[in-house]
Amino acid sequence: MFNRKLNVLFSMICFSLPSVAAEKTLFSFDWLSPFNAAQTGSNPNGTLLRDSNGALYGTNMVGGEYYNGTVFKLSPPDPGQTDWKLSILYTFTGGSDGGLPNPDLVMDSSGALYGTTSGGGSWTDEGLVYKLTPPQQAGAQWKLTVIHYFDSNFLDPTGDGSNPGTGLVMDKNGALYGTTDLGGDISDPFGLGAGTVFKLTPTDAAKTKWDETILYRFKGGTDGANPMTALILDEAGAIYGTTLYGGTGGCVDLLSSPLGCGTVFQLSPPAPGSSAWNKTTLHHFGGQSDGAMPQARLMLGASGSLYGTTFQGGSGGCTDMLLTVIGCGTVFELKPPAATQKGWTETILHTFTGPDGAFPQGGVVTDGSGALFGTTSGGGPSSYGVGAFGVLYKLTPPGFGQTLWAHTDVYDFDIRDSGTEAIGQLVRDPQGHFFGVTYSGGANYGGTVYEIVQ
Repeated sequence: MFNRKLNVLFSMICFSLPSVAAEKTLFSFDWLSPFNAAQTGSNPNGTLLRDSNGALYGTNMVGGEYYNGTVFKLSPPDPGQTDWKLSILYTFTGGSDGGLPNPDLVMDSSGALYGTTSGGGSWTDEGLVYKLTPPQQAGAQWKLTVIHYFDSNFLDPTGDGSNPGTGLVMDKNGALYGTTDLGGDISDPFGLGAGTVFKLTPTDAAKTKWDETILYRFKGGTDGANPMTALILDEAGAIYGTTLYGGTGGCVDLLSSPLGCGTVFQLSPPAPGSSAWNKTTLHHFGGQSDGAMPQARLMLGASGSLYGTTFQGGSGGCTDMLLTVIGCGTVFELKPPAATQKGWTETILHTFTGPDGAFPQGGVVTDGSGALFGTTSGGGPSSYGVGAFGVLYKLTPPGFGQTLWAHTDVYDFDIRDSGTEAIGQLVRDPQGHFFGVTYSGGANYGGTVYEIVQ
């Protein structure tokens, strides 16, 4: 959250310039009116889910009747209409049903949704995994079922994880995979743990009973710490993700305590006769020109390369609250090793400098031609330098004989209507339209759901 507050501070003193793409704000959440925020929620917090009918599903971090967040659905306009319809599928109480829901929902073949909350749950307030089952009759309530309560159990140094900071991914057999920000190996001096990777396997056809397996417990330090982004799976069942902190990089906090600059990791399925997953650190971010603190989901390319973004680092001149240069973020590619190589190779595809965007909190998606699209939570053209409202950008791969990717500013967000602090990955429909959310801003200051057409 400190990153979002920092971006809002930058945004309030800057003014964006007109954009070249067409934007439509599908819904503006209301932060100004407590009554409206209680009805709909506010501050959507990441990647949307799009179903086969074009409806969009997402989560609000706060708001709702108990101010612990909501799950919402935006349905496309009816024939002859222009307005999208908002439906609140569930309002969290912050108690045993969870609170502060995370983005990255997944849907099974029956239309049920699965997600996580970072708070609520058991008496330890460590979050949970839930299932939302659609009603059999139109207009009836969706039903929430808790399928796992996190309980790190601070008396057990190798217990469960706690407080997931992102959502889930589902494999072809219906198993769910996710991460927790804390918990797991809690042998650190503060007893908090550095997070886990977990798997939930359904044990009945109705998917009402689930078994949890902890696939990996991060140790902190050079091993990585605090996985905060949704995982991805390859065809062989390997898992890829990032840690926000840890690794060998020299990043420090505001008090100069070592944090590490984050890592990219791979978890390979157990070998025959074994139950242990094999964890490999594919890259240690070094900060500065290399990038630091990845906050976005990775994308797996057709050639096996991994593409992602870092919130900080690069050669840009963006600073923190103490005016220390931390960089404006990067877009990177990690290529798997060739036959004669051992390690993965990192290439920085783009370094943000401020006017072209800053502080990406969402990953990238492709249009099928090799171009990459993403958003930044800050930066963009401004009358007062670095720190406008964010951009939607395009990166075009180098042509024959060239080496540099070309950056195009597709759209500049405006706090007054489309909002600011674009977070999460974009969702692209078959017509090439992009859908996403901004965490704050918009007509009612509670964030937006938007559509952008090039």
